[in-house]
Amino acid sequence: MLLVFHKPSGATHFLAPPISEMLMIIAAAPCDAAALTQRLCDRLHMPVDEEAAAVVHKRLDELVGSGLIRTV
Repeated sequence: MLLVFHKPSGATHFLAPPISEMLMIIAAAPCDAAALTQRLCDRLHMPVDEEAAAVVHKRLDELVGSGLIRTV
């Protein structure tokens, strides 16, 4: 688990896998969704497929919605 404090809102978030791993990957080297899917699957020893990409996109939407990440 990963604990994240979102200063603008004053909210604290407890993040479980795979979101915690996704944030650590993004923090180490910002990337697009395809690269994030590849890196996450490599880290978790999982195949890179449409299901994995769908999960990453869904979790990215949640992270953007919570204000923890932003797209550029």
